[in-house]
Amino acid sequence: MISDDRLNELCDLFNQVVNQYGKFEKEVHAFGVDIPLHLSDTHTIVAIGKHTNINIVNLSRLQGISRSAASQMVSKLVKRGFVKKEVSPKTDNEIVLTLTETGKNVYYAHEKQHQQLKAKLTEIFEKYPAGTLDTLMQIGTDLKNIWEAASK
Repeated sequence: MISDDRLNELCDLFNQVVNQYGKFEKEVHAFGVDIPLHLSDTHTIVAIGKHTNINIVNLSRLQGISRSAASQMVSKLVKRGFVKKEVSPKTDNEIVLTLTETGKNVYYAHEKQHQQLKAKLTEIFEKYPAGTLDTLMQIGTDLKNIWEAASK
């Protein structure tokens, strides 16, 4: 059985991790361009870069945000010169999203940074027994489900 003290320690650590990420998310990042970006901007650019010709509906699903939030983010990124809206090559009644050259520069810079982060994470996980990452993934999924249920 898990003691209350140990569970409280884990909850405190979880809050610290969430707060650190929140702080990082609010910071402005440059990614080699003159226009400052928040992490949410960058992650939207990356999602579009990875899924060329994605539409707003699929972007919102991919990011787990409302269509309205996705649409607002895209409009902001279009105005700032990172994203283009174009008529779909498959159908004339659908608008799809692609990156401008500036958006591609951000995408590639972020991917380079992401590779460095993954290398650091690999170093950490290699210290632990095989299966640790799978266990963490399951715990993360379970925690996500708890928070989703709590917010309904």
